[in-house]
Amino acid sequence: MAGQSASGLLIAGKDTPLPLKDISVEAEVKGYVLGLQSTLKYCNDSPDPVEVLFRFPVEQSHAVVGLTAVIDGRRIRAEVREKEEARAAYDDAIASGRSAAFAEEKSGDVFSISLGNLPPQKEAEIQLQLVGELPIDAEGGVRFSLPTTLKPRYTPAGSSDPLAPVPSGDSDQVEQASVAGAHSFQMKVLDAEDVAEVTSPTHAIAVAKEGEGLRVSLSEQKPSSKDLVILIRHKAPHTLKAVVESGITTSRENVFMSSPAVMVNFFPEFPNEEAACEFIFLVDRSGSMSGGFIRSARETLTLFLKSIPEGSYINIIGFGSRYEKLFDQSVPYSQATLDKATSHSQTMKADLGGTELLPPLKYIFGLKTLAGFPRQIFVLTDGSVSNTSACIEAVRKNAHSARCFTFGIGSGASTALVEGLARAGSGTAEFVKEGERLQPKVIRSLKRALQPAVTDVAVEFKLSGDQAQWEVLQSPQKPPIIFNGEKVVVYGILKSKSTPRDEEVSGTAVLRGSMLGKVVEHSVPFTFQPTEVRGLPTIHHLAAKALIKDWQTMGGRDSKDIIELSVESSVISSHTAFIAVDEESAEPVAGAMKTWDVQVPMVQSQFQGYRQRQQLGARDLQAACGEISDVMQVNIEKVMQRSDRLEDLELNCASLSSSAQAFSRSSKAAKKSGGFFSSLSNWMFGSSSGSSSSSALPADIDQYSGGSELEGDLCEEKESSIKSDKDAEIDEIPAVLPPRAKALASPAEVTALVAKQQADGSWKLDAALAQLLAKDLQALRGACPRQCEDTATATVWATVLVLTRLRLSYSDQQEEWE
Repeated sequence: MAGQSASGLLIAGKDTPLPLKDISVEAEVKGYVLGLQSTLKYCNDSPDPVEVLFRFPVEQSHAVVGLTAVIDGRRIRAEVREKEEARAAYDDAIASGRSAAFAEEKSGDVFSISLGNLPPQKEAEIQLQLVGELPIDAEGGVRFSLPTTLKPRYTPAGSSDPLAPVPSGDSDQVEQASVAGAHSFQMKVLDAEDVAEVTSPTHAIAVAKEGEGLRVSLSEQKPSSKDLVILIRHKAPHTLKAVVESGITTSRENVFMSSPAVMVNFFPEFPNEEAACEFIFLVDRSGSMSGGFIRSARETLTLFLKSIPEGSYINIIGFGSRYEKLFDQSVPYSQATLDKATSHSQTMKADLGGTELLPPLKYIFGLKTLAGFPRQIFVLTDGSVSNTSACIEAVRKNAHSARCFTFGIGSGASTALVEGLARAGSGTAEFVKEGERLQPKVIRSLKRALQPAVTDVAVEFKLSGDQAQWEVLQSPQKPPIIFNGEKVVVYGILKSKSTPRDEEVSGTAVLRGSMLGKVVEHSVPFTFQPTEVRGLPTIHHLAAKALIKDWQTMGGRDSKDIIELSVESSVISSHTAFIAVDEESAEPVAGAMKTWDVQVPMVQSQFQGYRQRQQLGARDLQAACGEISDVMQVNIEKVMQRSDRLEDLELNCASLSSSAQAFSRSSKAAKKSGGFFSSLSNWMFGSSSGSSSSSALPADIDQYSGGSELEGDLCEEKESSIKSDKDAEIDEIPAVLPPRAKALASPAEVTALVAKQQADGSWKLDAALAQLLAKDLQALRGACPRQCEDTATATVWATVLVLTRLRLSYSDQQEEWE
């Protein structure tokens, strides 16, 4: 990787300066919309003219909408042309001794810029403009990601490598080099009063108030090969919203850009209903997954396996140059199959060679589906393939029989592959960069797979006045299926069939769909005034990007239509490119041109898994202790319900029910006096005074055991009594976690505890669990408020202990372990 000195960037291990001197990125965020400018600065210190080829990653959802070249002080605005025409213009310019810039989309998530005939001892600057939609993170924040690395793409026979350089035919020789990503980064977040928090799980950042917005910068402005992620949490997230952008009235001949554009954000919510499914986990075990990548895949798969509802079917298929099945066919989810699958997931290696994803996909789609068990495919990969289109097409053709959910692991994962597979398979995509937490993303994906989605989605734009005078060009033309609480963005270009009038127009965007035979409908109103757009026409660009993506992937339009829209909107496509030629230079550039092939670092296995979470500091324990019995009650009830209540549990039903009720009564009596859980937490984690050596709970614990008389049923407790208990005697509960609880908290503990969970949702009281809780097994048995001799009572007591541990130390991750 290139280093940096006073003279600029150098080839690693040499004193040869690179012509590419600096890269800076400036971003602006308003709500869910991103505007971004990347500036590349060049300086040719050599005695000969040079050509610089630079390839770098972009988010697939972002649209490249502008390129400006400044060559020796002369500013040249690039224009969009058909790709072969633009390439020919570039080659002609180079051959005639003129400086020129050519930029193209190499694949959905790789962009390439060629700057040719940069004269000796001269400087140049390329300014690249992008716009994009920002997704919602699993934890509710708006997620900005700046990719900085590429991964070599495995190239099966019959496919081409999108990372291969294409130098000019006039190039004398080619030098290879790599350069780190952005050397400086600044972001402005508008409407600061709506923002609750701005954080980054990957980098140290500084956030400062600036006018009506926030200025976000890196604490250390230096090149980095680690993808940057910034999360913006709003005070009132998930608000139904429509953003209207007027057209460019000075360009009436360009109907698309002169018409008003509407961006509608839907956040539909409806009741959750879960169903058993067939889960097939397709795990990338190619060589590029070595190191931290495969460790992350192991943890992801283990968490998935522990979260699957009983009654489902499972299988695991690892793929590389070949693919390997754990089971010959999908098997029922039981304790035995869970144990085998967990053991397999924890020992997987990246030992299957290349990345051949298409053969295992074809194998899965060739299997007969299980009646009554919808097939859900989860693909875990670093995205290092070059036959992306073929893989996506295979998933699309079989979307009627299987949904596809994807996980892109680590820096450099291909957004074109990961997002494309999910979109084609009516699923969703998640990305886990170095430093991001994996668990909430796993839980969100699993919830989506288990719940029915809204299908047959359609959007109608209703406008005031004569509806017949309006023609609405909608994108995407066919909205995706919708999951509960997920953001859905739809664009509308409002073309007036009559002469536009300077009057306000109102309208409503209506989304309709079907879920389990019922009609789902949501409406978002909007108004607009025909005025001239100021600044970058961001909404128009995003609408064009969505339409182009529709036409390129879904068909219905030929390349001529795509090229026409791309040129009109100045949004790059697979059929077009940017071209800028320096026509003002007084003299042609003389000399033999040397080509520099420069790209961002090609990472192999730099992903190091999760970030090390900071130890929990002082935490309000009042809420934890006030709710602990409710958590126990709800979770013990879930244990009983998970296998159709008690019928399928291999436990003593009467004893388990009796023990569960006893613990429920114990917790409520304890909260009224503040004694039981204060004693339990101090015994498990040590008292605030540091006394933690006792091997049993205090002698007066029996007064909290609930006695031998059990009244009522666990499932019939009223919510009102729970709420009243939460407020009882809270002053007697410690306000902070005992020191030992904080000391024991570690990033791997939740994963370790979840790994011990049984198929029915409970935990087994054994030596391994005692070790995780840092207690002697006999001490745990002796501390049980009731006789802990039978398996049922011991199981409930073990579940209480684990849930207590999780609630006290990991309450902020409750959705992940509950």
